[in-house]
Amino acid sequence: MARSKMKKIRDVPAEAIRAALYIRVSTDRQAEEGYSIEVQTERLEAYTKTFDGDVQYELYIDDGFSGASLERPAMQRLIADAENGVVTHVLVLKLDRLSRSQKDTLHLIEDVFLPHNVAFVSVQESFNTATAFGRAVVGILSVFAQLERENIYERTRSGMQKRVEAGYWPGGGGVPFGYDYDPEKGILVPNADAGTVRQIYELYLQGYALQTIANLLGLKYEKLAAQILLRKTNIGIIEYNGVEYKGTSE
Repeated sequence: MARSKMKKIRDVPAEAIRAALYIRVSTDRQAEEGYSIEVQTERLEAYTKTFDGDVQYELYIDDGFSGASLERPAMQRLIADAENGVVTHVLVLKLDRLSRSQKDTLHLIEDVFLPHNVAFVSVQESFNTATAFGRAVVGILSVFAQLERENIYERTRSGMQKRVEAGYWPGGGGVPFGYDYDPEKGILVPNADAGTVRQIYELYLQGYALQTIANLLGLKYEKLAAQILLRKTNIGIIEYNGVEYKGTSE
């Protein structure tokens, strides 16, 4: 195992503290469960009052962004400000607000915050990287954040697998041309473009070339006509993870 790069940061006088309050909400459900932007802001602002003296702070808010990636507007601005010495402390309400990836969490702390003398504080877990204990605990907690993310992925994947086996469409994404997804019934239903799909088959059976079919029906590419002709969804077959299942869609 590689040796940890965590190190003790230099003490910063209270009057020189410039805190970044990082706030993230990925879904409406998270807001309902107590992680709304307002709740996080209130808790973090209250924490700044625990420092001796007045603390300057700025809000960094990513509203509607997953914690699985660092490609978030406020996060990218936070990273730049940490590297440029704009902030001295980064505060989050809970570790998974920063990231749900163990790799990304350790990257931020070890490669961005600590090398630039930026302390990281998680209010709910009651630790900060200005202490030796905090630097050790953050590595442990990030492992559990990663584990939870992987568990969520496995549960979601398992649920989709069971849906497909029962003949239902696995979800609302990637709906094929000529269909709409009915979330209540869990199936695909023909839409206004279904007639075009039928015309493609009819013209092909009459001997028309794919490019000619595409031109006649206003399709941009010959390849689109070929994809529609070869799509097994049109005959009620659902392909999932390389396996074919009999679907309930028309």
